[in-house]
Amino acid sequence: MFHRQLILLVALWLVPHLAVADDPAQIRVGIIGLDTSHAINFPKIMNDPDSTDDLALCHVVAAYPQGSPDIESSVSRVPKYTAQIEEMGIEIVDSIDQLLTRVDAVLLETNDGRPHLEQALPCFRAGKRVFIDKPMAASLVDVLAIFTAAEKYEVPTFSSSSLRYGKTTQQVRHGSIGTVSECVGQSPVHLEKTHPDLYWYGIHGVESLFTVMGTGCVSVQRGTYDDGKIEVVGRWPNGRTGKFRQGQGYSGHAIGENGEAAIGAYDGYAPLLVEVARFFRTGEVPVEPAETIELHAFMTAADESQRLGGAEVELDDLIRRARSQVPARLAEFEGE
Repeated sequence: MFHRQLILLVALWLVPHLAVADDPAQIRVGIIGLDTSHAINFPKIMNDPDSTDDLALCHVVAAYPQGSPDIESSVSRVPKYTAQIEEMGIEIVDSIDQLLTRVDAVLLETNDGRPHLEQALPCFRAGKRVFIDKPMAASLVDVLAIFTAAEKYEVPTFSSSSLRYGKTTQQVRHGSIGTVSECVGQSPVHLEKTHPDLYWYGIHGVESLFTVMGTGCVSVQRGTYDDGKIEVVGRWPNGRTGKFRQGQGYSGHAIGENGEAAIGAYDGYAPLLVEVARFFRTGEVPVEPAETIELHAFMTAADESQRLGGAEVELDDLIRRARSQVPARLAEFEGE
């Protein structure tokens, strides 16, 4: 009798625990790249037992510790971050293919944008939704190639800086001061020789700028202000103007038809990860490809303008030229 009762008690305990382990609502998340602090901070938030709503459905279970041997900051971080990931109980795997057998969705966190296209392709082929951390790639051609491949394999993807989800920035985007006529987004600029000047860190201020201004930028002109700091002026239709400025912190200012407001503040990673978790669950992208393409074109045009001595560069022409190179770029990996 005692043994039957014990077996029954064990069975009753196992049923709910097995149900949790096999719950189809749970989303197993994998990380590619362990050379950025995001690869540590993101799973801390996603795996927090006190997380709620969509975040509570996502759990980081595996990571592939790829870095870039020609970027010192990458090389130095990988061993340390790999050890921290293991201490969090997350499995370290030897390849992207191995990772994809263990997960339902992917955080592509490699700090270097150059390998993002090559890293994203097997994820798309496997049908895994991918969030690609900033920068989406190291060139406008690769950004376009990633979206082209995602469309081919019918797998949604998106990219964003956490600065997009600053509270005041979102308030202005959703109409708190009406239509914005002028905006400045500011962030530090840490130059990395393997990337266009704003891709490596200036992207944060550019992301804030485009969150407020939206798509439609016609042209870009690069100059300087305040003893040589970078200033990039974008022109939108109807006389609207958006500027990126190099600065020490994250900030900005917008002028709208109903007043003025501060923008560009950093409010942590959680607001971005809420959007990522919702995307993993629904497949609905919170940032449209057109906006991500245009903000990378803005940054690419800034370098082109500098190369041309500060001349104005039209984005439509720049994007058209980059798009013509996409088939050859994809053929390097797809064999088409």
